[in-house]
Amino acid sequence: MRQPRPLPRSLVPLPGESLPGFLLRLSYRLGQAPARTAELTGLTAARNTGRLHSAVLAAVPEATRPDFTRMTRLTDSQVTRLGLATWGERYPLPGGALQRGRRLPIDVWSLFAPATRYCPECLAGDGSPVQESFGGPWLKAWHLPVVFACPAHRRLLEHRCPDCGQDVHAGRVSNTLLPVMRLAGLHPAQCRTAVGSRSGLAGCCGARLDEARPGRHAGPGLLALQGKILGLLEPDGPASTASAGMPAPPGSYFADLRALSLLACSTWPMARDLSPSEEAAEATDQHIASLRQQKAGRQPGSPAPRNDAGPPPLDAAVGAGLAHIADSILTGTTDEARARLRLLLPPTTRGAGRTSWARWVTLSAVPCSDGLQAAYDPLLRTFTAPFGQPRGRAGNITPAGRWGPENVPALIPEDWYQRHFTPAAGVSPVLARRTAAVRLVQMTVGGSLAEAAHYLGISDGDGSRPTEGRIYSSVGIVHSGARKQHDPSGFEAGLRSLARELSAPGTPLASYRRRRQALENWAIDESAWDGLIARLPGAALSRTDLGDRRRQVASFYVWVRVTFGEPGFAPRPIEAAQPPAVKDHWRRTWNYTWWNLLTNNNPGSAFCRLRAELDALAAALAATTDPSHPAGSALGTAPLYVSRQPRRPRRPRTLAPAIRQEDR
Repeated sequence: MRQPRPLPRSLVPLPGESLPGFLLRLSYRLGQAPARTAELTGLTAARNTGRLHSAVLAAVPEATRPDFTRMTRLTDSQVTRLGLATWGERYPLPGGALQRGRRLPIDVWSLFAPATRYCPECLAGDGSPVQESFGGPWLKAWHLPVVFACPAHRRLLEHRCPDCGQDVHAGRVSNTLLPVMRLAGLHPAQCRTAVGSRSGLAGCCGARLDEARPGRHAGPGLLALQGKILGLLEPDGPASTASAGMPAPPGSYFADLRALSLLACSTWPMARDLSPSEEAAEATDQHIASLRQQKAGRQPGSPAPRNDAGPPPLDAAVGAGLAHIADSILTGTTDEARARLRLLLPPTTRGAGRTSWARWVTLSAVPCSDGLQAAYDPLLRTFTAPFGQPRGRAGNITPAGRWGPENVPALIPEDWYQRHFTPAAGVSPVLARRTAAVRLVQMTVGGSLAEAAHYLGISDGDGSRPTEGRIYSSVGIVHSGARKQHDPSGFEAGLRSLARELSAPGTPLASYRRRRQALENWAIDESAWDGLIARLPGAALSRTDLGDRRRQVASFYVWVRVTFGEPGFAPRPIEAAQPPAVKDHWRRTWNYTWWNLLTNNNPGSAFCRLRAELDALAAALAATTDPSHPAGSALGTAPLYVSRQPRRPRRPRTLAPAIRQEDR
């Protein structure tokens, strides 16, 4: 089939021009309706109703990109620069908008579609022949809620037509760009708002949006903030910026602005004192009053808004005020940001965690920066019972990247703990390390604490239904102790620091879940035990009992070294085969063997020589069960548990008496 010829004439896109703006200028030059140009270039299907879907703001769909490039005589790079997707690495565009060719709803908190803001003086052009004939550019940056001012002309952007008073480029159909697209002859800077039911030029407002009219002045503070935002959007702009006291990539900073703007809206007027001017505060008053009136008048059963604050405001004065409030909170330290958030949220963590803002910010597809997370995390910390309502805790899920819950040991290694955490007074380091492991799993996959503990194999009971009481109380001890320290958020900051280390390309990762599964019912068998004992010197054996009781404790030791777990959760097949009286005796006496096995360093003792043999066995097992992990760091360190007053455990699969001492 013969391909149609390219358009007889085209235009070179202006710097920063949006795809809808280019379509308007090109159609005006060709003397045809934008709908016809969109059809010829593949942006819309033949015999389309004249609607251009707002998804093309992100990029020309891949399926029609070759046709669009050929018909318009543009290069591939020129077509790419027309879309918002060029900022995908710097601005948190919704995932659906970046899936080119898919007509998915666009997240209104990321894009202004279909309406847009504009600067009349920019639309008037720069005086060049091309812009004198076809007008200045409709900039794609005007579709972003964080762009509210024109630094070149030192004014706030407009969003309404000065004649008809309607939002510019707002179609009557949702997710539709450029109203009355079948109308030809309009200058790109003319208002396209349909008036009444008339057709043709008489049925369109047609007012010139590029005529010089008095505008709203943007003060130095707002211009400085706008310059910072536009600089972060530049491909060669800063790689990071400070956000709540910590470095943040541009995408995370913009996610912070969005989150705090939403919080300021939903709690207005509690943050009114941070507004840049009384004009901005009054504009926000009117915006919030309008939203609340709409909410009150919503019919029962009608769709609820995406959030309590509604879509981002088109009024640049409101957008500027909210951005200024958000940036003011992010300019301080983490503690200062937390103090401000505490004033905006309910006083209790339970109440704060149940707000719509808490649900939104923790479930957002684009996570906030480390600084803002460190600020709000202690304020929203709530733990939900795994079988209650709502089920589990789904918030604060951290995209882990190269590591997952299978790479988390049941007891994080001591060197991890020393590098990333500050010991809390009165809190057992082992309990803190266990809590860190549970929280790491919860951070990556969500769910409740008890579910995370069950995944790690440290839940009470038989595992069919985790008993959450002791898990929650243990974690509560750690968090309560951490909050009493000089840095109340130190434990959470340590978790994020450790997560970043695990995400680093050079960090070796082991599959601890695979190890636990491989050794689920493991113990040193009798033949292996006999061979191991045969290698010990005879003098060391003369005064040592090396029967089944010691074989079970030695199996604990090897299991701990391979899985990085705790001995109280190790499998006990040897003990399980004994009569009840023998089991009871073993549980009362195994601390002596465990202590000597870990601490006796006398080269001639049976325990020292036995430990060397067990270390070799553990290394071999680690290499067999987890061959991808580097051998040099494949083994953990067995924790020192000693109980001077052993207690009989209440259940077979609970913490051993020696470990229970750590929980007290």
